[in-house]
Amino acid sequence: MPGKMNSLGLTSGPAQIGKASRFLMLVKTYPIPSRKYEETVCCAGIDAETRSWIRMYPVNFGSLDEYARFAKWQFIDATWSPSPSDARPESRKVHQDSIRAGERLPAGSGWEARRAWLDPIVDPSLEWLLDANLSSKQSLGAIRPARIERFIIRAASAATAEQVGRVEQLRMEWTGSTEPKGELELLPFDFLYRFTCRDDRCKGHEMQIFDWELGQAYRNFRRTYQARHGPNGWEAKLRQKYESELPSRDLHLLLGTHHRWGSWLIVGVVAPPYPQVRRGNRADRSQTTGEDGAVTLGLV
Repeated sequence: MPGKMNSLGLTSGPAQIGKASRFLMLVKTYPIPSRKYEETVCCAGIDAETRSWIRMYPVNFGSLDEYARFAKWQFIDATWSPSPSDARPESRKVHQDSIRAGERLPAGSGWEARRAWLDPIVDPSLEWLLDANLSSKQSLGAIRPARIERFIIRAASAATAEQVGRVEQLRMEWTGSTEPKGELELLPFDFLYRFTCRDDRCKGHEMQIFDWELGQAYRNFRRTYQARHGPNGWEAKLRQKYESELPSRDLHLLLGTHHRWGSWLIVGVVAPPYPQVRRGNRADRSQTTGEDGAVTLGLV
């Protein structure tokens, strides 16, 4: 019996014949207004059974119940079916009503547990991913760039009247108010990284970042620093974070291809501390020296 459609046009989970799986979520992109699904978020993570990449789309995050809302590095259980409209091999059509958020792997001392999931899926370079996409259609990956050359902030293309109206309508739907209040907004800036890979073929890349946390950081810094430092007071703080602080750690870029055009995008930024060499284990693990001289380990 086919599942019923909820008010957002998404298939209800419990009424669907689908496969129940557990995923560790690593990616949440900034919300995108969608004519069909209202506000959607592209999410990606690791299948806990196969330890391989999965992509979940569409997820209407603003409409999720509290028990279903998940953060990055949190396990979820959900049923799904193959995507009928997305041929990328990692893509799943999630049954949104089935999502249940579970345990979250903490930061700090919990980074060792996080890296046990992250390290096995790291790819050598974007050049390697381009080859993998041609040979096997791989459309998600993670790399450790050799160097972040620049964090770029540029004005976004002007929003159309339809896009602005869509956002204002969503705000009213979220709050039940006739006034456009709420959290969703079209960001007035694009944010990009210019970086090089650990690959002799790399001639440098410039790629837009769609990570949810970057969008939220911009909004938080704008609210905090605008009154004291003027309308652009947020920019120095955001540059400090994304041009200095994060690249000083063991920065990973989580990459995915665009559904329609196939171009690669930065869908997540992860910056764990460099692993520490444990006394007595130095001979048991391979180690390499990064460009900044820090010793990093090939963890398994």
